[in-house]
Amino acid sequence: MVRSETYHVAIDVGTTKVCTLIGRSDGNGDVQVIGVGTVPSRGMQKGMVSNLSEVQQVIQSSIREAEAQAGVKISSAYVGITGSHINYVNSRASLDNRRHNSLVGSGDVAQVVQACYADRNIGSNRVLHVIPRDYSIDGNWGVHDPVGMYASTIGVESHVVMADPTSVDNLVEALRKAGVKLRGLVIEPLASAEAVLSEDERDIGVVMVDMGGGTSDVSIFLEGSIWHTSVIPVGGFQITRDISIAFSTFSLAAEEAKLKYGHAIPAAMEDQEDLRLPGFGNQTFSQVSRQSLCEVIHDRVDELLRLILSEVNNAGLDSAPPGGLVLTGGSSKLPGLEELASSIWPGPVRIGVPTASAWVPQDLEDPAFSTALGLLFWDVRHSRVDGNAENGNGISKYSFLMKHWLNNLTHRVHA
Repeated sequence: MVRSETYHVAIDVGTTKVCTLIGRSDGNGDVQVIGVGTVPSRGMQKGMVSNLSEVQQVIQSSIREAEAQAGVKISSAYVGITGSHINYVNSRASLDNRRHNSLVGSGDVAQVVQACYADRNIGSNRVLHVIPRDYSIDGNWGVHDPVGMYASTIGVESHVVMADPTSVDNLVEALRKAGVKLRGLVIEPLASAEAVLSEDERDIGVVMVDMGGGTSDVSIFLEGSIWHTSVIPVGGFQITRDISIAFSTFSLAAEEAKLKYGHAIPAAMEDQEDLRLPGFGNQTFSQVSRQSLCEVIHDRVDELLRLILSEVNNAGLDSAPPGGLVLTGGSSKLPGLEELASSIWPGPVRIGVPTASAWVPQDLEDPAFSTALGLLFWDVRHSRVDGNAENGNGISKYSFLMKHWLNNLTHRVHA
């Protein structure tokens, strides 16, 4: 029997770049990345759309580049989303008064999980993910999957991830104008975790931070499930802006200096070389020591790392998870970052590189591609469960309510 090929598409619409990945699977679990399209981003600010037409154009450019490489046309994709508008609530719900001699079915589980977001605390927010963290049977928690068990009462605690409707709708509209049918939105830290975290790290407990251009996305995993998510509106762009302001230079020059000479630990700079940075007005160039440059970088990165550490307290944890801190994303490539983080974080620290799968091309084994690869992993994994691929119509169990609001959005757009 010949197995048909299935195509998987992921689009990471970031503040710094837009990346489209096309993967192909043969039904045996073997996946190959066949198309990559990466273009500089425009029209995005701190993870949110600031210019709709510019975002549409860069998405189209990224898709065309990936399609040309893959030799196929795509129409739908999983897309990453971030921004300070994203928030969450941990919600409990129960399904009571069942016949105790009746086995729990998947419909019962779907009903009790749905009750987690039918809650007044959610208000007008758009629900992106409902992720069950723990189940109970007749008041006894610690059940991983109640299907097939006997129970009079089923309880569930879920991590409900929400977003501002306007921010979501603007991104969806940019995708629609770019000719992309949205199969699902996935918050970027959840996607990146697919690419850089091991099952052991998720089980023992770990903090992962995706350091992008406009935001740093924090996710905390405990006992194999996500426990806490948040978005810190500080990323590589803010470091560049600090350099630009401190030395009165253009953003492009500040970015180049950061990438070429930057280091998170000024004391590590033994040479005292000076840099020439273009200035504004009549001041053609200014002389800046490399150590001064690194001091500006250090101050912002140190602040960010301490904000990340404070998220452990915000999550209601007494101490940092034993799995430590995993830093990924394009801004995590800053030299000295791992050493600086190790001096602040009470546990192990590593840079998360997406090398978990043999089908990751060598040129994508880079923290900057963690989100895009994670989205592709997400598509592949959930396609196997739900048939939700380029030739399927399923819906992820983590986003099963998304079909409803996507249909509603489509009706509003075409009304």
